[in-house]
Amino acid sequence: MIDAKLKPLSLAVWFSVTGCALTVGAVQAAEFDTGNPDWTARWDNTVRYNLGIRAEGRDSALANNASYDESDAKFDRGDVVTNRVDLMSEMEVAYKQYNGFRISGAGWYDQAYENTDVETSPGNVYYPGAFPGTSTPSYNNGKYSSFTKRYHRGPSGELLDAFAFTRFDLGEIPVSVRAGRHTVYWGNGLLIAGHAVSYSQAPLDGRKAVSNPGTETREIFLPLTQISTQAQVTDKLSLAAQYFFEWDTTRAPEGGTYLASADVALEGPDRLPLFSGVSRPLIDPVKPKDRGNWGVMGTYSFDFLHSEVSAFYREFDDYNPWGLQVAPTFARYVYAENVKLYGLGYSAGPVLGGGSLGVDLSYRQNTSLVSSNISTADNQGARGDTWHMVVNGLWLLPRTDYFDTGSLITEMAFSHVQRVTKHEELFKGEGYGGCPAGQDKHYGCATKNYVGLAVSFAPQWLGVFPGWNISTPMSVDYGVNGNAATGGGNEGKYTWKAGVKGTYDERVDVTLSYIGYGSERKYADVAGVGKTVVGGTGDVGLTDRNWVSLTLSTAF
Repeated sequence: MIDAKLKPLSLAVWFSVTGCALTVGAVQAAEFDTGNPDWTARWDNTVRYNLGIRAEGRDSALANNASYDESDAKFDRGDVVTNRVDLMSEMEVAYKQYNGFRISGAGWYDQAYENTDVETSPGNVYYPGAFPGTSTPSYNNGKYSSFTKRYHRGPSGELLDAFAFTRFDLGEIPVSVRAGRHTVYWGNGLLIAGHAVSYSQAPLDGRKAVSNPGTETREIFLPLTQISTQAQVTDKLSLAAQYFFEWDTTRAPEGGTYLASADVALEGPDRLPLFSGVSRPLIDPVKPKDRGNWGVMGTYSFDFLHSEVSAFYREFDDYNPWGLQVAPTFARYVYAENVKLYGLGYSAGPVLGGGSLGVDLSYRQNTSLVSSNISTADNQGARGDTWHMVVNGLWLLPRTDYFDTGSLITEMAFSHVQRVTKHEELFKGEGYGGCPAGQDKHYGCATKNYVGLAVSFAPQWLGVFPGWNISTPMSVDYGVNGNAATGGGNEGKYTWKAGVKGTYDERVDVTLSYIGYGSERKYADVAGVGKTVVGGTGDVGLTDRNWVSLTLSTAF
């Protein structure tokens, strides 16, 4: 544990920064007078502050497992788990609206991680498949690596968007093109990223997703260098394509930080502890080459129900890790290459009481399956062919006796394993070699089918106080049945959030939320350790990590 209480100096600095931001936030974003009506330029900034406090006490049985103790031991109940300031800045320059460039960047600092010591459980801990012993940190010298310090403490920053755009007519066909670092989002998926047509269309900001349940998938896409284009062939038919020149991994909370699902996640830790005093170095992952991910799509619009039908084809190297390869002298993460996705989409609205309907159906060939290990002979885990579907509805709520307006999103996801095509012995599925004898879906082994549900509900009251609108955003994501063979959902796993949000003058947001996580856990009485979590489904490491979040943000 560490002294994670708020420091008076940090508070003083924060209130000074916030005061300036709120004052500036009373004006519109900076729009520059170029002196030429054909040219426009604007500069937008968003300042965000997040204070988080651990609300749930440590589960000693979870902390007794060497796979989870570092993240669990870092903070006690009542400690500040994040005290973070973020700045997002974006500039766009355009000529006659359709030609120009956009560049954006982000900076951050989190005082809660000023102490970079790695904490571990006292006494003996359980090592899967080994004798109990004292805990060995997953970081060298018991200190965060430079990677973990950069992304979780800072101060640091990064370039986000950086692209040029243009629009022109090819004969009578309008064509738009973007080139550079940006994101493109296809399909109708909203909340359950692992089963939509947009799966691995960009790396995801998993840190944002875990800390803010209910965030729409498109909001956690990270930009990569690519060229994308869209052509309106007729008033009914549009075509689009993209080709990537950059590859990067999906992000996750790093091991030893509060919201890490395991102590060896993902790029921060230096080593994989095997038992007390013995570990394997975590070396550079097996990553795909930068070039080669691409896709095409076509959409046809119908007058009936204002509906659209889309077809997709994509080839990609996965941005999500296949798994951890454990070799005799090292360990490393591996990423699957050469996945093919065929997809169909349908959307319509207004239907279902004034809402919109969205459906994605996709078939993945040669996709990665959850694996017990990655072969050192060919750097491959289990592969297979799988079906995926998401069905969702989105409603903008009408005025009622209970609220003025609001939104409701519901989404169901389904996946099915058609066949296992490679390394059946490594597939961690029921009835396969990678699922240990005596274990089943309750220990995390994959099932042939998976069903998941996500709901986001945000009723809103307008003008409650002068200039203030109030809403109560709530969300839940729940694994209804089975464990997804490609990852992306487990039976009994859930995340939820409930909060109150105030918006002043459409520019300042204040949000207070309670955020919780849960998964099925399996316990055993381990000799020399005591009651210990020895397995389960989903993100077992987060099951005692509920917290309270206060967020203030403004734009100027």
